[in-house]
Amino acid sequence: MGSCEVVVAECRCCGMWEECTASYVHSVKEKFAGVWVCGLCEEAIKDEQVKLGVGVETALQVHASFREMAAVDPVIRFAHSLLQLLKKKIIPITTSRS
Repeated sequence: MGSCEVVVAECRCCGMWEECTASYVHSVKEKFAGVWVCGLCEEAIKDEQVKLGVGVETALQVHASFREMAAVDPVIRFAHSLLQLLKKKIIPITTSRS
């Protein structure tokens, strides 16, 4: 993997995607037990580590459990659907500029 190669990485926790360099994706995966997480989930996982005094893997599980519970809430599901719609509208714009 070249360090300047841009890839689209999908967060294992929330499903959000980001365009990142392959080397950045690799460095995040090294910190989070082989899982790529977005910046928002990364901060939440770090907070769980500090708050609970646990390791990365346990904090990742705690955060994932929270995300699963939140997914049941209809308001959050609606917001997530809007996010997915926006992603679909933005992707063609960003890929056409490449």
